[in-house]
Amino acid sequence: MKETKLIFLHALTPLHVGTGQAVANVDLPIAREKATGFPIVPASAFKGVLRDHYSNNPDVSPAFGTTESAGSWMFTDLRILCLPVRSFYGVFAYVTCPLILSRLQRTANALGTKEITDFDIEVPPLEVAAPHETQICHQHQVFLEDIDLRGNSGLTDSAHKIAQTIAGWVFPEGERNTFIKRFAIVSNETFSFLSETATEIIARVRLEDDVKTVAQGGLWYEETVPAEAIFYGFVVSASDSASLSKLQEVGLIQIGGDATIGRGICRVVMQP
Repeated sequence: MKETKLIFLHALTPLHVGTGQAVANVDLPIAREKATGFPIVPASAFKGVLRDHYSNNPDVSPAFGTTESAGSWMFTDLRILCLPVRSFYGVFAYVTCPLILSRLQRTANALGTKEITDFDIEVPPLEVAAPHETQICHQHQVFLEDIDLRGNSGLTDSAHKIAQTIAGWVFPEGERNTFIKRFAIVSNETFSFLSETATEIIARVRLEDDVKTVAQGGLWYEETVPAEAIFYGFVVSASDSASLSKLQEVGLIQIGGDATIGRGICRVVMQP
């Protein structure tokens, strides 16, 4: 491996990257990791969007692969970093957990993109670690969805440092304090519960043109990751001829389904 970039995907609108099969009462669920159940954006979906973005750039498009040869750039799945969750105080919180942070730290250090050493943190069950001057905590209590959590003041400094680091990676300077004040770290068990219950389930209908009633088979339920979700992943180059320096800032992209109703508009941030 010659080069590696750390990539972040910040959802500006609800995001639906599906699995193509129904699960329980949801006709179109989102893609999730098998072991954890956490939302992901498969590497194939993200790579396909970037390939289309660079399709008219002859200096970059061959690195994605052709019909004759494999590509020089390897993309990983984009894993969830922060899930937006409704909060009684502060409107909503950017929620993560120790497992997510430790996996990011381990992978980034292994690939040599970032030297991360301060993401080791343990949060007891039914507690939450939040930075200084947080907006989501009131009298040491945090209410996320229907869960009542107790603030852990002993973890405030660690949470603040982690929030500052992530904010510096993902957000422009003027938006970093907003993120920090809404940042929260919960236990792995709590996050696992929230990842199943804090997504959006939307009823979609197709109407008959003449009578404006629901068409036969025209009602389905679709799951989306809420707007403000943050994912992370990596792109690796194994060839000197396909330098990642050619992979410049992309800006806004549309990824996943429902493009015509504004789903999947995301901001891409690439770390050097």
